[in-house]
Amino acid sequence: MIKLNKKIEYGLIALLHIAKLKSDEITNCREISEKYQISCDALGKVMQALAKAELITSTQGVKGGYQLRKSLANIVIGEVIEAIEGPIHITRCTCENYVCHHETNCNIREPIFHFQDQLLKFVYSVTLESFLKKELIHKNSEFQSSTI
Repeated sequence: MIKLNKKIEYGLIALLHIAKLKSDEITNCREISEKYQISCDALGKVMQALAKAELITSTQGVKGGYQLRKSLANIVIGEVIEAIEGPIHITRCTCENYVCHHETNCNIREPIFHFQDQLLKFVYSVTLESFLKKELIHKNSEFQSSTI
């Protein structure tokens, strides 16, 4: 089963929460974790990853917290996934430098690589703005609702 893990869910929840704040407001892990009943420790690690990927800014101190670094229209779900989990791969054989012992007689290699390519195109086309609008908005016109 291909699914988003809890850390990615927490990252998406946090980003959408932050996006609803006024431009001069900030929020912190405790506030987000209490509102959505998620682990503050786990969320803290996710927030660090999002800040490292420059999707959010982090301000230290008593009145510190987080703000979006760019608008949700300019953040795609692929960025969030990679910020939290690293490169997206559906199988080990799509990883760089992976040596597969079945490569010479594999009957799914080409379709898997094609699927991987299509998946990456898709996740890098869906903006987080579409999550607020509750519809999939693609930055890339190649993906239309009829192809999903």
